[in-house]
Amino acid sequence: MDNLWKRLKPAVKTKILADKDKYPYLVKDVKDQLKKHTFWTDLPIGTCRQVVNFSHESVYEVPLLDFMYGDLFIKKA
Repeated sequence: MDNLWKRLKPAVKTKILADKDKYPYLVKDVKDQLKKHTFWTDLPIGTCRQVVNFSHESVYEVPLLDFMYGDLFIKKA
């Protein structure tokens, strides 16, 4: 199975990479964590939160199950 970075939805990946110049270390860390893990539930909570932050205006817009399992961010296999 591919890592989470490879399975990330293109729109989410684009939003993360769009801030590469502004937040180089944060983007690198998020990208590295997504490359390191295969399952959303294995990510550190901080990485999950950062993916949400890069993807949405407010964490309150993300349904709890999507935050917990990443379905909103990860392509279906």
